[in-house]
Amino acid sequence: MNFKEEWLIANSKGSYSSSTISFANTRTYHGILVKSEQNNYNRYVILSKLYEELAFQGKQYAIDTNYYPGTMWPEGFRYIQDYSTTPYPSLTFNLEGNICKKSLILDPDADTVVIRYEFPEKIPDMVNLYPLLAFRSFHNVIKSGQKEFVADEDKGSYSFTDGIYSLKISKIGKFINKGLWYYNFIYPEEQERGTNSMEDLYLPGVISISNIKSQLDIAITTDDNFSGDFQDIQQRLTARGENNEGDPAINALRRNSYNFRLKNDLIAGFHWFGPWARDTFISMPGLLLIEKNFDMAREIFLNYAGKMKENLVPNNLYSQSFERSADAPLWFIYALYKYYAYSNDSSFVRSLLKNVRDIINSYISGNEDFSLDGKFIKVSNAPMTWMDAKNGNTSFTPRIGKPVEINALWYNSLKIYTYFCNISGEQPEKTVNDILSEFEDEFTGKFIINGEIADTIDPVDTSFRPNFLFAYSLPFPLLNQKQFLEKARLELVTPYGLRSLSPRSNKFAGTYSGPVMERDRAYHNGTVWPWLAGPYITACVRNGYDAGNLYRFFSDLYSMEMVPEIFDGLSPGEPRGCIMQAWSYGELIRAYYEDIRKYSPGTTVKRGVK
Repeated sequence: MNFKEEWLIANSKGSYSSSTISFANTRTYHGILVKSEQNNYNRYVILSKLYEELAFQGKQYAIDTNYYPGTMWPEGFRYIQDYSTTPYPSLTFNLEGNICKKSLILDPDADTVVIRYEFPEKIPDMVNLYPLLAFRSFHNVIKSGQKEFVADEDKGSYSFTDGIYSLKISKIGKFINKGLWYYNFIYPEEQERGTNSMEDLYLPGVISISNIKSQLDIAITTDDNFSGDFQDIQQRLTARGENNEGDPAINALRRNSYNFRLKNDLIAGFHWFGPWARDTFISMPGLLLIEKNFDMAREIFLNYAGKMKENLVPNNLYSQSFERSADAPLWFIYALYKYYAYSNDSSFVRSLLKNVRDIINSYISGNEDFSLDGKFIKVSNAPMTWMDAKNGNTSFTPRIGKPVEINALWYNSLKIYTYFCNISGEQPEKTVNDILSEFEDEFTGKFIINGEIADTIDPVDTSFRPNFLFAYSLPFPLLNQKQFLEKARLELVTPYGLRSLSPRSNKFAGTYSGPVMERDRAYHNGTVWPWLAGPYITACVRNGYDAGNLYRFFSDLYSMEMVPEIFDGLSPGEPRGCIMQAWSYGELIRAYYEDIRKYSPGTTVKRGVK
């Protein structure tokens, strides 16, 4: 068993519960209840751990596990007999013949966790629960004495507060006040990343429970009113991923993809990302439109359209300042086109036509970051594309000039705009038609240089990167030459996605590890990105490659229940970055249905509940 395997359950508020199979926290981002602030999606570890002791016939067993300097204690993982992680973590402990099953669920719409302990054979004499509090940003750690906590109890719960946040736990058993700090918890993943890796946690007291039945439920919440009904939450949590697909791999992907759904946006990844426009609109077809969740898609479009400035969609709705990107507004238009393809909702498209027109005109008029030069969009500052790694004043993939995928998106946005004008009974501006005139020939002539595909032009950079694939995979393709797809197959494609740079480049970095500066340097210079498997599959299928062979090639990626943000660029590939990334799921799911299964957008795909 892999006791370091991670699990995560998130709700529509952006809050989550996450740890490893052994419940040994290995990151600052782990916690039983991590609460999201919805105005900015900063998250706070409220309850870091719930240490448990069970007594059978006078002998005590600790089923928790923790890392300390040079050691692990206790070693509750040794008692784990079996486990599963989806749709929620469930473990079976064998305590020298005494069986305990532990399951943890998070309410899909409330900041409430319920942990159920089941004893199918012998009932324990006593269960002692030690809540270990943090009440801090999930990026940071807390040290003893940095906070003061107050413990109290009322009719229905034990409550704990630091004066800003509050936590409630089911009032069951007897609360024995302690008020102690536990020292030197170690987070190994953070040690490797060179970030915060040691902290102290506060124990307000022990919840001691006797007179136990065969089942014990503990509700934990930051909400004022909560039911903590395990069955009700379990049914809603399980139902949201139900579908009838015969392929268990795609079932698991779709089920886990619900973790990214907020009320009116999509979170980009766990643990540390919030919502980002680029990620949202790339992910939307696979995460929402495939299941015909048009209500949520409309909410997202209206949310971003309502926050437009300078006639542009902001890259981040929750930043204090307006953040431009050269591609997020164009991905907005792309996603709206996909929405129409799946929904045939011309009324909604007409309602946003002005927003689309404004975006087009904003690129034509330009700004200090990007502007129209001839027919193409030229980027003047960095980073403006999805390859946006930056540390201080250092941008590792600046891509100044005319990036290939920005201009493929630009062409598609113009084509989509004229299409939307047509279905709305309007005429596109002459400027738009002039730009589109002979665009395809000029694109090919500019970006294919001496038999090579350029990543950017003006200045020319022929570093072999996967960005050219969007000229094949977007709804209105510009390229169909197989030679570049074959080169990608040989130099970029791995079973876990595509490298961000060919290993033949002297800038190639095959391992994403070490200090922050080294990780940022590798981020888009060789690191493998699973989401790029989506446009690669689409490009290949459109150009005659066998869909079944492509699916089999990426079968290891499709079979992962938790698809990460990135992998190391060197074989066999080590998962890195966020443990779950929205566009990894979105593009794998989209390509599966549109290209491998060849579902047309009008085909009904069974969906779970909203």
